[in-house]
Amino acid sequence: MSLEHQQVHLWLLDLRHVGEWHSRAALSVMSAEEQAKAEKFIRGKESYIASRWLLRSCLARYTGTPAAAITFARTDKGKPYIPHSDIHFSLSHSGHWALLAVSRTALLGVDIEANRRARDLPGIAEHYFHPQEYALLSSQPADDQTDYFYRLWTLKEAFFKAIGLGISAGLENIHFTLASDNNPGAPPQIRAAINPTLPHAHADWQFQQWQLPEGDSIALAYAATAPQPTIWFDALAAPAFP
Repeated sequence: MSLEHQQVHLWLLDLRHVGEWHSRAALSVMSAEEQAKAEKFIRGKESYIASRWLLRSCLARYTGTPAAAITFARTDKGKPYIPHSDIHFSLSHSGHWALLAVSRTALLGVDIEANRRARDLPGIAEHYFHPQEYALLSSQPADDQTDYFYRLWTLKEAFFKAIGLGISAGLENIHFTLASDNNPGAPPQIRAAINPTLPHAHADWQFQQWQLPEGDSIALAYAATAPQPTIWFDALAAPAFP
């Protein structure tokens, strides 16, 4: 499958529509390590297996390698990658959805989150976010605070995945301002301030966001001098393997 250097491909999988056939297909190409990990799940086993199907079936399209033959390695910080390949990826799943980003840009991260309301989100933000973010969150109307929280959360997750670190590196070390350009219907501008001690802090970062009709939040982070075209694919509308 063709992937231009200035593109990001996004593959969205609705886990509610994954059938037994997909699970059998996934198990047939998963590594022994992946299958052993799947067996350890008490909850979420089906979602994990479906996510591995999404990952392997899609990457096979780009690499030309059979899905079962794709091998993964990890950086010293745990970020997965394909050795000796210029195809880079980031995988996320939450709630009913799994999402895979594929690019030739090494610094790439994606996150999807179901907007769960049954949490003390302002309290989490006060404790873990940058003080300016907490102040902006608190200033939002009560009905908008959940969406605003998850917009910030997914941006942070996507960024830390892109640089190969977990959020334990400190969510407050990057803070975002979601500024409106006063154009009705236009998405807010995303501005980021990054702690200069973080890896790749001085790269040219691009951030994009979307919201699914059911309210789930998606954020994409990648290093590039300008925003790159994003092309969306429905994973279930494509043949399983090339």
